[in-house]
Amino acid sequence: MHIDLDYFYAQLEELRKPELKGKPVVVCMFSGRTQDSGAVATANYRAREFGVHAGMPIAFAKRKAPNAVFLPADREHYSEVSSRIMDLLREFSEKFEQVGIDEAYVDVTRQSGGSFPEARKIAEGAKKKILEEEKVTCSVGIGPNKLIAKMASSVKKPDGLTVIAPATVTDFLRSKRISDLHGVGEKTAELLKEKGISNIPQLAQANVAELQGLFGENRGRIIHEKALGMDNSEVEEREKQQYSRIATLKENTSDCEKVFSESKALARDLAEKALKNRVSFKTVSIILISDKLETVTRSKTLEAATQEEHKIIDTARELFTEFFAAQKGFVARRFGVRISNFEEPKTQKSLSDFS
Repeated sequence: MHIDLDYFYAQLEELRKPELKGKPVVVCMFSGRTQDSGAVATANYRAREFGVHAGMPIAFAKRKAPNAVFLPADREHYSEVSSRIMDLLREFSEKFEQVGIDEAYVDVTRQSGGSFPEARKIAEGAKKKILEEEKVTCSVGIGPNKLIAKMASSVKKPDGLTVIAPATVTDFLRSKRISDLHGVGEKTAELLKEKGISNIPQLAQANVAELQGLFGENRGRIIHEKALGMDNSEVEEREKQQYSRIATLKENTSDCEKVFSESKALARDLAEKALKNRVSFKTVSIILISDKLETVTRSKTLEAATQEEHKIIDTARELFTEFFAAQKGFVARRFGVRISNFEEPKTQKSLSDFS
């Protein structure tokens, strides 16, 4: 499965500011040189109707959609929500790979028993969980490999789900442009067109040696394999720099003790995860999401790295207590605990280490 969070930055801004719903919204990375310098990070679908897209200069976007709402990107908030969603997705398979703040692959071959209808059910469950927990929609593509899954996720947007079983891969690719092949791009497509190759079926039938002469031995072979719908790359977790667990309260509360008592189970899970993955942590954080979907984090770095569960619990209690004492009007809807700042645990040397 390839999961793509729909117009992610803009969708999160709509959640925080309900008055934006239905309006064209453009999230920007302002450079600070002038009021309009910088580039568009993302735009919601309403803004895209005016021709606004990611990477476009802000000044140009304002000419295309003068009545749109232009907002500065809040990367810290987007990263926080992304981290929580990625942790939700990890629950569906141990074979997980995050490839961006708003997209990931999940290999559910084992969980589905190799059945595409079963994989669809898993995808429906993942979409439902993300929507229930974070109010975010996503588009999912399911295929026999990462290439086809990635391409399938863009077929129906937003909030789509597309399944491409092995028997339909050839027909699916026939309907696409060469530049739609993930990792190929417009420049490569233009060069191929100059050589008389203008669609994927022609590319699939092309002489591999000629493609290697154009693009190099390795890339020429890969481009040909993509045209055939082949992709042998594995879904692999990149080295994780933090672990977190998030939970939803049975009812919204401003009671520190209620939140803390429920956080103990999360601390236990995190300690087990640290032991299993042979890492020690130095930083413990708490995460609080309000009834207005505001996200707050508080962290404390310990004097020494540890794997001990009670260190998580004790630090979380301290952080929750300090926060609720200072923010008496805060109403929590969800909460979480995170460990980070990893080190490999020191182990006692054995005799073999000295041989």
